[in-house]
Amino acid sequence: MSTDKLQDLEVQFKVHETQCEERWKTCFNRFDDMDKSIGRIETILIGASGSLIVGGAVLILAMWNIQV
Repeated sequence: MSTDKLQDLEVQFKVHETQCEERWKTCFNRFDDMDKSIGRIETILIGASGSLIVGGAVLILAMWNIQV
């Protein structure tokens, strides 16, 4: 290979590395945003599940007190 061709390949490779590094930074920022969203959804689901469990227990106790 000629020296010019090797230098051209090296320049192209450096450009490629720079572009990939920027893309990965963008991906990791998006992953962080998704983690925050998933955490929020998880909190909502835990709260809703707790409410359903407590509501069901209250309903069972109310029905039990009616029959006693």
